[in-house]
Amino acid sequence: MKDNNSSFKTRFVIGVVGMVVFGILTLLFIPIMLITSIFTAVSAIPIIVFIILFVLSAFIMNSGNIRRQIIDRLSRYMAELSAKNNVMLIEDMTELTGILPTQIKRDLRSLKQLDLSFDLYMDKGETTLMRGMSAYNQYLEADRQRLAREIEAQERQNRLNDPKTADIEAFRNEGNAMLEKMHAANLLLPGEEVSKSLTELEKTTKRIFEHVESHQEKLPETRKLMNYHLPTIMKLIEKYCQFDSMDYQPENVTAAKIDIEKAFTAANEAFANFLERLYHEETLDITTDAEVLTKMFEKDGLTGSKFEI
Repeated sequence: MKDNNSSFKTRFVIGVVGMVVFGILTLLFIPIMLITSIFTAVSAIPIIVFIILFVLSAFIMNSGNIRRQIIDRLSRYMAELSAKNNVMLIEDMTELTGILPTQIKRDLRSLKQLDLSFDLYMDKGETTLMRGMSAYNQYLEADRQRLAREIEAQERQNRLNDPKTADIEAFRNEGNAMLEKMHAANLLLPGEEVSKSLTELEKTTKRIFEHVESHQEKLPETRKLMNYHLPTIMKLIEKYCQFDSMDYQPENVTAAKIDIEKAFTAANEAFANFLERLYHEETLDITTDAEVLTKMFEKDGLTGSKFEI
């Protein structure tokens, strides 16, 4: 802040001194020339030089005064931001200071132009002020994540519009939505056993989705899973959460909760079997290859007893 103050003060002082000195020299030199009758084109050169230096000094003084005004406003922004967690909308700053948004934006742009040492920043859209590198870095990271989400959303939309990838993309979106709902519901359930059951179900379901994404030819096998089994499970989870949050639970509600818990256990077994079935062809093929390779080694005499030297 001292550098900022000394900068505008130096300019202001130099400008004032220059105006006084060259103004006096100009006022003195003109009468002398008129009195001595030596006013010629050559003798007018010093007067022209003094006038130019006077105007230049006035410009320096004015720039110092403008810089002082900018520094005063920037200092006020710093103080207001310090009291508001270092982040504030420009519109809110206008309400607090009475300074127009256009002026605030010009002041922030002047930071680099005038090389002022204020720890102030403005977002790309010029709607928000930030004080401190920490707040600015948080904004940059949030903006980076926002751009990444926008790019991801656009790519996802492109895949949905492409007939070649539309089915698997819809499967992925629907699957992720169900997993998020399942995980959120699980966090609300206090019961250790039912929570453990849902956690296992969530893991198995996620493995099924990941496997199908890697083997898109198996997508038709998941139709019943996606269209009936999972929606029914989600309905049971929501109903169980509703029952579990009741202050008073009649016998029929308690009985319903027990039935739902049994359904979760059955779902875990069913989904585990479904996942195993998805891997069946792959494991069968690799097992066959392994058996054939072993028999070939035996046929060629490359396994069994060691060679004698």
